[in-house]
Amino acid sequence: MEALDKIEDIISYALVNAEDGSIFQEKSTGHAPIGDLTAFFSSAGEVIRDSLFMGNIKCLSLCYGNNRLVIFPHESKYIGVEIARGKKPVEIIEKVISSLTIEEAPKIELPRSISSKVKQINLLVDEFGGADKKTHWLELLKQGLDVLGGDILPYVGIINEELAFRETPPSEKEDDFVQGLRSIIDFLVKKAVEEMGSSQARAKVQAVIERMK
Repeated sequence: MEALDKIEDIISYALVNAEDGSIFQEKSTGHAPIGDLTAFFSSAGEVIRDSLFMGNIKCLSLCYGNNRLVIFPHESKYIGVEIARGKKPVEIIEKVISSLTIEEAPKIELPRSISSKVKQINLLVDEFGGADKKTHWLELLKQGLDVLGGDILPYVGIINEELAFRETPPSEKEDDFVQGLRSIIDFLVKKAVEEMGSSQARAKVQAVIERMK
């Protein structure tokens, strides 16, 4: 993975299949078996998570000697990266995800009817979330997609804190996708009314309309 090779903080890394623990790729410059450790502890983490009803685990961090192994899920894989013990795991994860997103992102051509709705959704999340509650509104967006996304779901994802298409949608489904995105917009606006009242929600929606011009 060229993206991981370019991150100076990473000493070694491994990519493991989340389904069966098989090692896709491994680059180790130290003494620790990064691939085996990533496979074992990602599987053990899933067992502990499910047994204790812990919900989603964003990452595991293991320290040994002067180094640290950080394991986290990405799409259908677990990524294990070995870094210096004093480095902050969250910062490394953000660097890795950002680099992989840039490396893997295909060029997407969207019809204007779809791209305008995607832009509107992202602006709504930005306005409703502000500086402090963006993560909360991204979670609400994910909920809306899970419930209302329908045929859209395989084509979209949250990339760099925005809704984005991973691949070009089929032209024959354009009208269905536009309607689905409208449903997501309605869902977000209703949530805003519930959480902040109709007056404030209306003001933020109006701000989005102005930004769309």
